Amino acid sequence: MEPANDVTGAVYAEQVGAVFRQLPIAVAVNFVNASLTAAVLAPMAARPFLLPWLLAVLLVTAGRLVLWLRYRRAAFRPENIHRWSRLATVGSLLTGLCWGVGGAVLFPIIPDLGKIFLTIVLGGMCAGTVVLNASHLPTLLAFLLSTSLPVAARFFVQTSAADSALGAMVVVFAAALTLGGKHLNRIFTEAMHLRFELNQANLRLQAEIDEHRATEASLRQAQKLEAIGQLTGGIAHDFNNLMTVIIGNLEFAKMRAGEKAGVAPRLQAALQAAERGVTLIQRLLAFARKQPLDPRSVDVGALVSGMEEFLRRTLGPEIRLVAAADPDSTPALIDANQLELAILNLAINARDALPEGGTVRIDVSNRRVDRQAMPELTPGNYVVVSISDDGTGMDDTTLAKAFDPFFTTKEAGSGTGLGLPMVHGFATQSGGTARIRSTLGEGTTVELWLPQASAPPPNRRLDRSASKIDRGAANVLLCDDDDDVRDLLGEFLGSIGYTVQEASDGEEALRLLDSGIEVDLLVTDYAMPGLNGLETIRQARLRRPELRSLVITGHAGPLAGDIAGVPILRKPFSPNQLARRMTAILAADC
Repeated sequence: MEPANDVTGAVYAEQVGAVFRQLPIAVAVNFVNASLTAAVLAPMAARPFLLPWLLAVLLVTAGRLVLWLRYRRAAFRPENIHRWSRLATVGSLLTGLCWGVGGAVLFPIIPDLGKIFLTIVLGGMCAGTVVLNASHLPTLLAFLLSTSLPVAARFFVQTSAADSALGAMVVVFAAALTLGGKHLNRIFTEAMHLRFELNQANLRLQAEIDEHRATEASLRQAQKLEAIGQLTGGIAHDFNNLMTVIIGNLEFAKMRAGEKAGVAPRLQAALQAAERGVTLIQRLLAFARKQPLDPRSVDVGALVSGMEEFLRRTLGPEIRLVAAADPDSTPALIDANQLELAILNLAINARDALPEGGTVRIDVSNRRVDRQAMPELTPGNYVVVSISDDGTGMDDTTLAKAFDPFFTTKEAGSGTGLGLPMVHGFATQSGGTARIRSTLGEGTTVELWLPQASAPPPNRRLDRSASKIDRGAANVLLCDDDDDVRDLLGEFLGSIGYTVQEASDGEEALRLLDSGIEVDLLVTDYAMPGLNGLETIRQARLRRPELRSLVITGHAGPLAGDIAGVPILRKPFSPNQLARRMTAILAADC
């Protein structure tokens, strides 16, 4: 329905409602005036006509009272408003006929004093109905015309000039009251229109204010998240450089310590702690969405199993965690870090839905999809990770908005409303989808449908502590603006047979190349003052097209520039990883 029609309908309903609100007054006035009129005119009347007239007036008055009571008890429905309008008009018409016809019959049988009294009563009743029923013109006219016209007709049928004049005066009086009633009705209607239009305008303004506040809050939240992302990305770059130095020095020390009792175990424990630090920064980067997806073949069951202890600590002792994987489950083609974050987000949501404790269950299984069952997915085989709880659940309204960004049922400051949207976006970006089922009071189940991998997963744990190091005898130009990283890698590469020249930035590396030194491999950091690593490699290849290169970087996110054909090794890495990568590059055909 259009807004204009809404206002018109509301005004009409208010007009009819005003009639029924005034109806008790009209009923009381009719009862009192009819009783007083009968009492005054009874001694004057030539025939006993007053009693039947009084009974008729009281009967109609009682009927209108019953109508008012039924209106009060009835539930308001817009489609019934015309019916109530017609009933109010009919009641007013019957009341007016009682007075008008009764007056026309009473005038011949009462003396002049009685006629004057009855005329005053009828005039007052007509004037009163204009005041009481001005909101609803049909009700007003029904009483006014049915009261005045029979009396006027009675005067007109008399042959005397005085009676005709009286009849004309009654018509003029009725016409004047009709015009006055129409004017009051127009004022009432315009006032109601203005009131409802102002009310709608206020509602629209309030909705716009609420929308503006929600948009402003979303913008502030997005700005906060962007600031967190930028901060996390900046910290990650420095942190990766630090972890490269820490891991490198620990492995260097472990190699030199050999199997000395009391030393090697301590160094191994420090290496494991460093590995946990690397995992932490990867999760921070995944939260800030500063890393592009790196889909690889992942054993999802093993990944969930590896997270169990961490999830148990996160969920707390009141919540029982059950994790089960189908023994025949196949690997998924997925970014493992992002999948860990998604599972963690869903587990935290499940925890929040269990304020008094309960069970969280994580299942991993294989399923096949056809287009009819899930048209949003490409038909094929999928790995499904299901996270369910037996908590509070969600109603249909909340469930419909669960994946909407910034929608949250938590208290202000307790949630951003981004957990489920991030999970859904990650699953969709990975070539799968996320589905949610929930029943209020029974719990919630979220399913991540992940594309199946065609290749088996590699060994996820890298051999950082291997004692065997690939040795080399090539000339290496090492370029890194971090002194600690450059010193560590330079000493390590020299110790395993490489001839190393060091440069602190891209310009210095190019000057060394211009000096004519022999270089087989350029190893350069990416983020450096002046020329970045990719630009340094590009300009170095202009000087020496056959030069091989390797970018080492702790930079968060994708690298800006032409990375085609440029090997990349992301920090933090172990010396063993670097040696193996360099051996592979130098051994490859140009």
